[in-house]
Amino acid sequence: MKKQTIYLLMSLTIVFMCACSHDTQSNEANDARYDKLKDVKSIKDVTIVIPKNIFNSQKKNTNIYEDEMKQSIKNYLDYSWELTENIVPLSSTISDENVTESDQEKLQKLIDLTKKNDANFHDFIRNNNIPEDYKNPSKVIYEYISSSTAVLLQLDQEIEEIFEKASLKDISNFASKHFTKANGRKQKEIEKFLNEKNIKTTYFNQQ
Repeated sequence: MKKQTIYLLMSLTIVFMCACSHDTQSNEANDARYDKLKDVKSIKDVTIVIPKNIFNSQKKNTNIYEDEMKQSIKNYLDYSWELTENIVPLSSTISDENVTESDQEKLQKLIDLTKKNDANFHDFIRNNNIPEDYKNPSKVIYEYISSSTAVLLQLDQEIEEIFEKASLKDISNFASKHFTKANGRKQKEIEKFLNEKNIKTTYFNQQ
């Protein structure tokens, strides 16, 4: 299981633990959980690389056949994985005092590339005639990846705000907003589809 999947599952667990124990545990306990999550997310001594390529296609109103569709999904997922691998260590330490302006610029560049990668794939599957049995799975893949990235980028700030407010409603809304499209059930659905179509990707550990 890849690191970003672990972060998502850990984060969801913490959110629901906080919800279930809202009436009996203090804010200090919630802060401790958040500190533990930050420690686990901390990745030091890594080399940040700005990927040279992202998913891109100029095709519109074109018949996309299966071989090209398979390669397009693989490219999108592999580029998403490469971007996430570099975003995680930066986003987890970006609030540190020692973070440089260069690090902040790199993070923003990675975020921009990630959004463009998602948008390009979304346009590709929406604006072309893709095989019928790829239509819904491709949509699920796009929603899973884009939602997963959104969680990683927003997690630190939003969890901290939720814990400070200690509002059960806010916690429930947070979980509903972010984990409807990026959860274990969706991951299994995607992995099943990729296995059936023999699409091997780095994102889902199918090398």
